[in-house]
Amino acid sequence: LATGFKVDAFMRPIEVVGRDGTRLDDVWAQRPNAYMSVSIPDFPNLFMLNGPNGPVGNFSLIEVAELQFGYIMQLVDRLRSGECREIAATHEAMERHEAARVEATRKTVWATGCRSWYLDDRGVPMVWPWSFDRFRQEMAAPRLDAYELVP
Repeated sequence: LATGFKVDAFMRPIEVVGRDGTRLDDVWAQRPNAYMSVSIPDFPNLFMLNGPNGPVGNFSLIEVAELQFGYIMQLVDRLRSGECREIAATHEAMERHEAARVEATRKTVWATGCRSWYLDDRGVPMVWPWSFDRFRQEMAAPRLDAYELVP
């Protein structure tokens, strides 16, 4: 028996406040989510490694973090160059990605009826359901249409 293990707590208990005073704890109260496991709508310039619904538990966290770091740095470079002063994933991109992720999890071993920390309160696995090759490809370069870049 383990106590205090909260796989879905991510950055908490840190209090993170985004655009218009939005609190991350409030946004994630029901279910943590992040676009590509690195960016959250309404939280500009906040990027994370190994965030919600990422490939934890099924790939090397070191490789995952390295790929995510490279991806994030491509976004940060846009900030540093002056191209924009804020970057955050759009709600639409996150919702599309989450819908595809949830659908893909239905075809995985995690969705076979077992009880596990991988499952959220809906019984949906909270992990990246695709291959490592797909993750590597997705992390190669951000899709800028999935982000709001504020000049």
